[in-house]
Amino acid sequence: MKYTLGQAAKETGVSKPTLSRAVKKGDLSAEGGGGSPYKIDPSELGRWLSGYRERNPEVATTTTPADTPETPNVNNDLEAEVNALREQIVREETERVRERVQLEAHIADLRGRVERAERKEDQLMAQLTDQRESKTAAVELPQKRGFFARFTR
Repeated sequence: MKYTLGQAAKETGVSKPTLSRAVKKGDLSAEGGGGSPYKIDPSELGRWLSGYRERNPEVATTTTPADTPETPNVNNDLEAEVNALREQIVREETERVRERVQLEAHIADLRGRVERAERKEDQLMAQLTDQRESKTAAVELPQKRGFFARFTR
């Protein structure tokens, strides 16, 4: 399997422009070019890399140690803070659920009160009678008579 320019750069730790210059100068042989991606044979890449490292010893890649003295302390502090924040989230979520249950119970109680009030209102409205009818029947108002009817009586 042949490497692309990007894959070769990742494998060797050398930048893509450096590899591209080496191909253009003829120090590193590769297939492709002229619009198509370079294909570099791994053995050719190893040959070029050993010569490149001899010519440029200051460019040698160094690996960072996985564990440095300050890393464990920083990580422990951060892990403690993350755990404290997770506990706070759990407490807040529990409180939110409790408040939601209380509010839903309060809403149900208010709905029940409204329904009872509406039923009571309907009962009271059914008991009411129109009092105007009984007043007009008890008091007889004189019937109005026309102008000439007043003289004939």
